[in-house]
Amino acid sequence: MSGYLRNAAVVEGAAAHILAELLATPGVRRYLRARPATLQRELEQTVAAIRRAAVAYEAGLVSAASANGSAETPAAEIVQPFDREITTGEAAALLELTERRVRQLAASGMGRRAGGRWLLDRTAVEEYRRRA
Repeated sequence: MSGYLRNAAVVEGAAAHILAELLATPGVRRYLRARPATLQRELEQTVAAIRRAAVAYEAGLVSAASANGSAETPAAEIVQPFDREITTGEAAALLELTERRVRQLAASGMGRRAGGRWLLDRTAVEEYRRRA
């Protein structure tokens, strides 16, 4: 375990937000799934931790904007206009579930089909996570 701590890195804020977006892209997801089975659990935990840090950062942007009474749109909302919807990859990382299970949840009412892909309501996913 000490080897892990010696080489550990803290990822938070905008860096976590950007990394979570990159980790959710199809190419990166395929790359991670192709890693040896011995690394899969660690990779899944790391991706989930980065996604949790990204969610915290995004929540901070929204609360900061409402706290200061600003009518400005937070930068995260400008970059991602559908900020209340997330991909199956992002939801899988957040919920620590397989994408297949997330697609089942989406079909049960947590999401909608758009361009052949499932998009899930971020609020519904976060509520599901709290209940799980």
